[in-house]
Amino acid sequence: MREDLPGYAGKVALVVGSSRGLGRQVAELMADQGARVIVNSASTVVDGKNVARTITKNGGKARYVCADVASEDQVASMASLIQEKFGRLDIVVHCAAGGSEARVMDAAFPMFERTFRVNSYSLVTLARHLSPLMPAGSRFLYMSSMGAIRASHGYGVVGAAKAASEALVRSLALELAPLNITVNGVRTTAFPSLSLRYFSKGGDWLDICERESPLGPPQVDKIAETILLLCSQAAGYITGQVLNVDGGWLTSVLRNRGAEPNVS
Repeated sequence: MREDLPGYAGKVALVVGSSRGLGRQVAELMADQGARVIVNSASTVVDGKNVARTITKNGGKARYVCADVASEDQVASMASLIQEKFGRLDIVVHCAAGGSEARVMDAAFPMFERTFRVNSYSLVTLARHLSPLMPAGSRFLYMSSMGAIRASHGYGVVGAAKAASEALVRSLALELAPLNITVNGVRTTAFPSLSLRYFSKGGDWLDICERESPLGPPQVDKIAETILLLCSQAAGYITGQVLNVDGGWLTSVLRNRGAEPNVS
């Protein structure tokens, strides 16, 4: 993987929500490919600084910026800092997520507001404040989930925000196309992560994915590599898409654990 994707050397990449988990893997892989990486988180400052420090220690280039993308003021401040320190921005990967477990029938407006601010409206504010820094050929990618298209107990509010974000991906792709900035999304099944632990059904989701995905249980590194592919120069004619990265889960009824059928 490290040598497979040309075009990252010297690029400036912001990975929103990259202090842990998938976001961290994306940041580290992009740094391995030669990008200058901006590591971001809202509350996990120590973890974020450690990611940037680790990248630098391993020979890469990284800087940590603390900003809550649920706040447009903080997004605007981050954009100003990026312009001052880097002069441009080539890649934005939105891995930040937030929300609480609740039945939709029980969810009050503050829960909806916070969840949509983190997962959806942040996509708009990031595009508004960062796209002026992005030259032609830049990439914008949003991390979605199967909750956008499949119902699951307790995940209804977050799922609604993810579905809204997928609609925004299509609209932003249309609006940014004249600037030759692509906007895409990645939709995954459940995979091992810290945020998944906050949902009581998280373990059940992982079991289902492991049991029913033809390619086996979800792997964070494979998801990260797909994100890098969509952000590479090779994906310049792909925009407005949300790609399923699920090991074939949506295309099958049940994973075949037995021998291959004898076809003659």
